[in-house]
Amino acid sequence: MSKVEIIRLNSARNALRYLLKAYKIPKICVPYYICPAIKSTLNKEFCKVEYYHIDDKFMPVGKFKWDDYILYPNYFGICTKNVEILSKKYFNLIVDNAHAFYSEPMGLAAFNSPRKFFQKHYGVMEGAYLYTKKVLDKQLKISEDYEIDEEINYEKFIKNENRLDKEPLMLMSHTTEKIMSYINFEEEKNWRLNNFYMYAEKFGKTNELSFEPDKNEVPFIYPYFTHNEKIGYELANQGLEIYRYWDGIPSIFDEYKFYKYLIPIPLF
Repeated sequence: MSKVEIIRLNSARNALRYLLKAYKIPKICVPYYICPAIKSTLNKEFCKVEYYHIDDKFMPVGKFKWDDYILYPNYFGICTKNVEILSKKYFNLIVDNAHAFYSEPMGLAAFNSPRKFFQKHYGVMEGAYLYTKKVLDKQLKISEDYEIDEEINYEKFIKNENRLDKEPLMLMSHTTEKIMSYINFEEEKNWRLNNFYMYAEKFGKTNELSFEPDKNEVPFIYPYFTHNEKIGYELANQGLEIYRYWDGIPSIFDEYKFYKYLIPIPLF
């Protein structure tokens, strides 16, 4: 069996781009409910996409062929059990762990996004760790260094997102590697878990989403699903940065309810 390599790249979307090239993937199955940056990347690479639906447990609806390439996001970092099930059934499962930095890689390949977990506290502006057994026979340039900014507001966040969307496939910058070298990962993990269970205690009884995190999971956000739309405004007024995941899904799809009614409460 080939050894799993860890490739340090400049973004999660480019980690997917790397896999498309390395495995020469002509077609991939992708959920309708996913980050628009992923869809944009697939379009730019002219990869044929077959979209699939998910149920209330974030599991794919229907079945795939055993050799289909399947992209599955570990939604909000609480879907590791789903990943385990899918990785045993499908040979070519690619796991998007952008919301699950601490999760062990499973499937054919997996990638995460340190930026999503460590931007707020440490100023990480780019980067991805890709776990793959197939390596591109191509020399990649290193992403440009950047000035560390630990005061990230929404405007800066959007500006950086737009910058990343235009960046070609490159290796992780020296700046990100330096920041990652001094992060206390255990401390950050405990911080997130404490906040997660604080919100679970506060909102668990009114949360319409049923889930039980795995003991080894470190969620990205607390997913609070409620048809009471006032709560989102109340939390925003309390100073919490509330983003909706993800815009662009057709309202006729059942998954649209996640965009409309799921409040992703940040854990930083």
